Amino acid sequence: KIQGRFMGTVYTYGLAATQKVVVAGNFLNGHKIEVQPMEHAYGGHILVDGKPVLTSFGTLKVCDGATITYDGIGELPDKAASKWESRIVHMELPQNITFTVYRWGNYLDLKLEMAPLAKGQDGSCGNFNGDPSDDTTAAILSRGGRVTD
Repeated sequence: KIQGRFMGTVYTYGLAATQKVVVAGNFLNGHKIEVQPMEHAYGGHILVDGKPVLTSFGTLKVCDGATITYDGIGELPDKAASKWESRIVHMELPQNITFTVYRWGNYLDLKLEMAPLAKGQDGSCGNFNGDPSDDTTAAILSRGGRVTD
């Protein structure tokens, strides 16, 4: 599973921004990776199984097939963020999943690269079936999309 938490901030005038992402499940042999924004008020950590890791740039093997590299190297998804120092978490995960998390002071930017799952999938970016017309808010909610804490 890859899950995100979205909340408004004073900087976004209440509009939702990504506040946390969690990667967990059987494909990680029961491990849980959590990435939070840089500022302490928003968590301020990279966690594996609830413990802070990679407090400075480096690489960590989580389990067979899962590695986290933390550095400042990568193409930014939003050029406006180039005025800040880059803090980028690169996750190489099982099933040929690459998940890149850009850590900023009070929010995260995300880039997920993967093949479609055989049994289908659904999430914040839609259902990955190539048809954007069924990825509206109403369509996602009708498929069971929900807000959880």
